[in-house]
Amino acid sequence: MYALLTGPEAGPWTLEYANAGHPPPLLITYEGDTRYLQDGHGPLLGVDPGLPRPHAAEPLPARGTLLLYTDGLIERRGESLDHGLTRLRQHAAALAREPLDVLCDELLSGLGQESSDDVALLALRLPPVAG
Repeated sequence: MYALLTGPEAGPWTLEYANAGHPPPLLITYEGDTRYLQDGHGPLLGVDPGLPRPHAAEPLPARGTLLLYTDGLIERRGESLDHGLTRLRQHAAALAREPLDVLCDELLSGLGQESSDDVALLALRLPPVAG
């Protein structure tokens, strides 16, 4: 995953990104709406260096949270990936207004405990737009 946050310090901000085989980033609004950023998804690195690398740009909402994570957070043996993605969205939505450290701790303890794979999270919380 390659991501670049652009925009003035006071906002608004845009995420420019390319995804090479990782789970899609999750965008969580302050209001608790969630959606996966599906654009910019390309093949795994090293598969074919000649293939084009898709990329995307996404406006990010003030007070929103961007969550990057490894597949260990969502994948379970004998369970569809869609079920794991839905579970993450539901947990994240319920934690949307929590402090960032609480959100991450709760996701790790609520979802990471069941994983047999390694789990990593990277979260970015945007401030309110200066007005």
